[in-house]
Amino acid sequence: MLEVSNISHQYQNRNQWFRKTKPTQVLKQISFTLEKGYCLGLLGMSGAGKSTLGNIILGLEKPVEGQILFEGQDIYRLNSQARHQIRRDLQVVFQDCYSAVNPLMTAAQIIGEPLYNYEKLTPIEHKQRVAELLEQVGLRVEDGSKRPHQFSGGQLQRINIARAIALNPKLIVLDESVSSLDMVNQGQILSLLAELKKNYQLSYLFVTHDIRAALTICDRIMVLDQGELVYQGYGDHSIMESKHPAVQQLVHAILPEHPSERIRFQHQ
Repeated sequence: MLEVSNISHQYQNRNQWFRKTKPTQVLKQISFTLEKGYCLGLLGMSGAGKSTLGNIILGLEKPVEGQILFEGQDIYRLNSQARHQIRRDLQVVFQDCYSAVNPLMTAAQIIGEPLYNYEKLTPIEHKQRVAELLEQVGLRVEDGSKRPHQFSGGQLQRINIARAIALNPKLIVLDESVSSLDMVNQGQILSLLAELKKNYQLSYLFVTHDIRAALTICDRIMVLDQGELVYQGYGDHSIMESKHPAVQQLVHAILPEHPSERIRFQHQ
């Protein structure tokens, strides 16, 4: 479904006199594939290049080199009509659930926005579809009349997920979509994502720095370090055996679940 081929990217720097200086390389010859119905974890510490790569895959930031092929089509060489269709099939759920929504819109309006843009539904059909989506992400139909400030972070992320699946997309980029939630909400959202993946035959690119979350949902895992892929493997605990410093850094960042064990862990 998705083929990322030799992607390289850099940002142009400017000094205090606004003169161009040597550009910063943020991605270096990145290549991988993602099959239909699979979840691919993209791991790395802050600054590794994860979000930049996610933006490039979504068509939001054109790479300096390389190709992004979605179902065989280069997304940066499509005409406007084909690009419009690609946007339907490629959706995203961001980390900050509050800034990802319009605070003045109701939950029903947020979820229904892509339906207005792409579907030709009658008012009754539109209302029924939004109600179905609310229930599919574990919310009540009555919640559709509430505004973002009336929801917890976990509930609002469910609304963002409902919006992402509204058009039955083929691929969803989950950009640190559970990292701002507490462990209880993380577990609930990960279970929801796994269920939706099965029901909708979705593919996920799961961008995170949390190995524990990745092992919960991912079929395969990659690790990005300073713009380079340094590890690729299955979504099992074999990643713990990698000796690469970037992987070990992610492993050591895992905190024990119980607070008393965290204190002991931090002093080791």
